[in-house]
Order: sequence, then structure tokens, then C-alpha cells
Amino acid sequence: MCGRVLLESEFKEILIRYNIYGAGDREFKRGEGFPGDNIPAIFNDDGLQVDLFNWGFILNGKRIINARAETVLEKPFFKRHFIFNRCIVPVNAFFEWRNEGNKKIKYKISLKDDKIMSLAGMYGVFKDKDGSVKKCITVLTTEPNSEVKDIHNRMPVILVREKEQLYLRKEFNIEILDLLKPIDEGRLVIENVDKNEYENISFF
Repeated sequence: MCGRVLLESEFKEILIRYNIYGAGDREFKRGEGFPGDNIPAIFNDDGLQVDLFNWGFILNGKRIINARAETVLEKPFFKRHFIFNRCIVPVNAFFEWRNEGNKKIKYKISLKDDKIMSLAGMYGVFKDKDGSVKKCITVLTTEPNSEVKDIHNRMPVILVREKEQLYLRKEFNIEILDLLKPIDEGRLVIENVDKNEYENISFF
């Protein structure tokens, strides 16, 4: 699963990283991102664009912040969004927790060779409990690679640079399914940071 992210880069850094022009500026909370926060996402709408999305699809008043890559085409709730509304969630790192006795130990996971990491996601429009309509994203997860396996049994799908354009293609292609796998070993930096607890949020 992926329940916390870190994004300290400025908006203009994101635009440069993904070669997006004429997008103006967006104000968002930099630092640690939580479910329900507004965070940037990159999508293809006749060209690459970026906007702020609420983290977590809304289903029966609950936040669905992750979707399993292995079953994304089997679940009607996710299938349409995956085929038509794929996006990239740019982050500097994500966090996972390892159970050690009665404690949860927090780990920060980032890329060795890139400041900004591209998480595979999907976006959609949902109605919240208060009746407001929100643009939302969810992050796809997969089995962990050998580096993350000792910490958690899931990890986000991390797209390598050369495959980002394929993932964001308007037309769905079966090749996109081949991208939904753990990143290769040796690409990550894993740091033990302070402990924390998960909130009561929903994962698929």
C-alpha cells in the first residue's frame, strides 16, 4: 500500500521535469502528503497537463487511496478509470511502515537517480459526503521488490522515465499492463525515519 507521500519540489520543478508548458502555477501543501490532500497529478488531455487532485477515490464516504494493479481491470469501479483516465502522481518519496513488535517503524523510500518519482495512478470525479464534487486520484500498487519486501507486502507502481509517455497514452494498449510491476532492485534509497501510525483509511 501507499498511504503517505513526500513532495517538497516546487510546482515549476514539476513542470520542467515533465516538459509541461503554459500551465501557470498551482498552490499546494508541500511536504508530507496525506489521504484527502490536494496533490499534483500529470494527465494527457490532448497534451500533457497538470492539476491538483484530491488523494483518494470516494466510495460510500470512504477514501480509496490505492488500487491493486493485478486486479485493476477486473473491478468495474477501477476498470474505466484505468482505461481512460491514467495519470502520474509526482512525488519525491513515499513512506511505508514496518511492524516491529508493538511499534510501527517509518521508512522513507526515494529514487537514487531522480529527484522526482512517477507513481502510476488514475483519476476521476466523485461526490463527497457533503455533496461537493471533487477531482480525485488513486495510486496503483503492486508486489514489493526485494528491497521493500522486508518492510511491507505492497509498494506503489513506480514508472521509469522512458515508460511515462506509454503509460499516459490516450489510447489503451495492452503493453501498459507490463508497466504495472515492481521497480528493479538497486534503484531505491530506503531510510529509517521516525515512527507513525496509519489513519483509518481504506485500501484495495
